[in-house]
Amino acid sequence: MEDQLNAAAGEAVVNDSVAVSEAVIPQKKKRKPINQQKLQDNIWGWAFCLPLIVGTVLFVYVALIIALLLSFTAFNTNSGGVWEYLGKLFGGDKSVFDMTAVGGKEYDPFYWYRFAFTENVWAGSKWQGSHFTDETYTQTYTMNAMGATLFNTVFYLIGIPIGMVLSMFFAVCMSRDIKGGNVFRVLYYIPCVASTIAIVYTFKILFKVDGLINNLLGTNLPWMMDVNEEYAWNPSIDTWWSQGMLTKTMIVIMAVWKGLGGTIILYVAGLSGVNASTKEAAQIDGANAWSIFWKVTMPDLYPVIFYNVVTAVIGGMQIYAEPELFFPTDTSIGPNLMTSGFVSLIWFHGIAKTPAYASQGAAYGMILAVIIFVLTLFQFWLDSRKKD
Repeated sequence: MEDQLNAAAGEAVVNDSVAVSEAVIPQKKKRKPINQQKLQDNIWGWAFCLPLIVGTVLFVYVALIIALLLSFTAFNTNSGGVWEYLGKLFGGDKSVFDMTAVGGKEYDPFYWYRFAFTENVWAGSKWQGSHFTDETYTQTYTMNAMGATLFNTVFYLIGIPIGMVLSMFFAVCMSRDIKGGNVFRVLYYIPCVASTIAIVYTFKILFKVDGLINNLLGTNLPWMMDVNEEYAWNPSIDTWWSQGMLTKTMIVIMAVWKGLGGTIILYVAGLSGVNASTKEAAQIDGANAWSIFWKVTMPDLYPVIFYNVVTAVIGGMQIYAEPELFFPTDTSIGPNLMTSGFVSLIWFHGIAKTPAYASQGAAYGMILAVIIFVLTLFQFWLDSRKKD
């Protein structure tokens, strides 16, 4: 009997030791069988994404880093290849920071950034007579090129709230069950797919002094005043500012009209996702249409509105083609400070000027990138406060 008890106790000890060892030493997980269909889908997915990933890395992130490095140097069209110049930079060659050729110091990596805030160029004079000639100048003035083009860029952002309100109005109208709603959506979207050049030249015809717009308004406004053209204009008015304000206003009108269709489509899609049961409950409680729109529809549309505002501000800060097509940059003088956007200044100094200092254009580009980044962060900060 005693031997049986001892054997049972020994067996229990062995079982306990085995259990402890199994607990200490983790068991190898069984390898799941590979799902061939899922693997094939993943491979095809990465294959389609690869060109976009490579393009983004090379032409956005790598280009951004190169532009940032060049912005502290004196790199220009006569400096050789970019990679050779960067090799000098990483090799510790201080000659890449020599700014004496452009009026700076021998070692001055922040020269272009200071230059951006201090560059003052001739901007215009008072109108006297029928042409601008040396004898008709009565008051000339200079202005900071970056400040002027940045002001123009911000001025064009006025079209964002105007476009948002109009597109919201048309989207609400189109979301109702009316005949021909799809036809109106197509008609309003056509300007989005039309050529920018064609639209600009159409507006040039419409806003001529003897064009349709002035005929409808019964005015003789010089919407696109050129210093080489004659207009019956009040001599006491500074025509450079009148040109700037009128032409910029025309560009805002054109930009709103051109971008209306895309924003309408997004709002129509957002309106289709508004909770219908909540609207019905509000109607049963006696809420009018205006209250339902502000209390029910707008909160559901907020993500679409936020997306439109953020992307519109980013795109608006990079406006280039429209002002350039109305008043092209003179490669021997510079952008038209009354109408050109900030990107025109980057293009002129970085590419068009002779010799073109790509490093100077890169510095202007970095300044614009910081401005856009700060504006975007501010919008997300406002969004977070709203959610809190």
